[in-house]
Amino acid sequence: MQNAEALKRYVGKEHRSEVEALVKNCENSKLTNLTFKNPTVALILSIFVGMIGIDRLYQGGVKMFACKLAMVILTFGTWWVADIYFSRHTVEEANYEKLLAAIA
Repeated sequence: MQNAEALKRYVGKEHRSEVEALVKNCENSKLTNLTFKNPTVALILSIFVGMIGIDRLYQGGVKMFACKLAMVILTFGTWWVADIYFSRHTVEEANYEKLLAAIA
């Protein structure tokens, strides 16, 4: 995962130009051990099993899983529909922050 083109898949559109500039100015040794969550997988999980919060478990948040499950129950499932967009966006932002932390 050393080139900018490969990294662009894991961050949001608003950060793609920044990622390209950061990767050019960074040594590759810092990027070789990074692993990112795939936003597309998060979106698919959110659509199909997001009703029970599995997408938040994929993202690594046990507390968010419990909160989402409670919100879905309390709002009779409407929170699941609202959270489909946020699930993908959250993964992209987490990947971007992880990249910034590795480069800095």
